[in-house]
Amino acid sequence: MRRLCQMCREPLALTSANISSHSSTVAVHEFQDLWPQLAAVVVDCRPIEDKSRLGSTVVDLSVFGKYSIIRPGCAFSSTVHVLEHKYGLSEDTG
Repeated sequence: MRRLCQMCREPLALTSANISSHSSTVAVHEFQDLWPQLAAVVVDCRPIEDKSRLGSTVVDLSVFGKYSIIRPGCAFSSTVHVLEHKYGLSEDTG
């Protein structure tokens, strides 16, 4: 990926390759149905090794000093730990 970025010499946009609310993909062939809709290129670096299909952890930080978990994904525990212990935020229960 680093070499690809160097060769492009412009920003690259990366995103998860799945339709919203569907399972996350861990291998290129799993989102083959989406290829015709892509405006650029598909890079196959190999399947994701941990095989996690939980997707990203999504956090709402719109309330000062608070956080709320919108989607508890694969980094849920570590994200909560960083928010609470590194940044001193508390969960918004309201």
